[in-house]
Amino acid sequence: MKTTHYLLTALLVMGLAGCERLEKDMLAAPDDDQLQRYGLDSVKLGDKRAEAGKQLQTLLKQPLQCKSGKAGLGDQRKAYITETCTAKAVDGQVGTLWDEKLTALSATFVENQLCQLTIQLQTSGDYTALYDKHGKKILNLFGKPDETSTQQVQWQRQGDEVIVQDKGKGNVTVEIRNKKVMQALHHQQ
Repeated sequence: MKTTHYLLTALLVMGLAGCERLEKDMLAAPDDDQLQRYGLDSVKLGDKRAEAGKQLQTLLKQPLQCKSGKAGLGDQRKAYITETCTAKAVDGQVGTLWDEKLTALSATFVENQLCQLTIQLQTSGDYTALYDKHGKKILNLFGKPDETSTQQVQWQRQGDEVIVQDKGKGNVTVEIRNKKVMQALHHQQ
């Protein structure tokens, strides 16, 4: 069943880039059980605030600007400490990732752990151009995609989720999140 799913996914994705190269890349991509938690290079979901912040800062031109708060999770009565950090743009760019312009970055920490990372890249085309340049790196980070369309690719694993979405005019967003925590997060104070 899983093999059939990957083959169907591969067929859908083949419309996005060179079929032969994509087929080889998909076959070489790691399976979910070979991957750690989702993230970007050295920053992973679940990383502690201090280490994740230091790693994110290496991508940025300016220091992260963070705002602390408290929130409830689901039906629990406990207030959890949250911190939302964003990067400030300088000349329309907050930094660089994979030799691409990073135009936006935000990170959400709950109880001192990274639970969501959202970035926007400015590419030379659509997200197929991003795949053409960085496809192997993307597949090594996230594995074989679970769902694909002409506008987005999605990965899901053990409560974690990644969505790479084409926003048009060369803007590509990457959202990496702990789906369970972020859906349960409410009552920001």
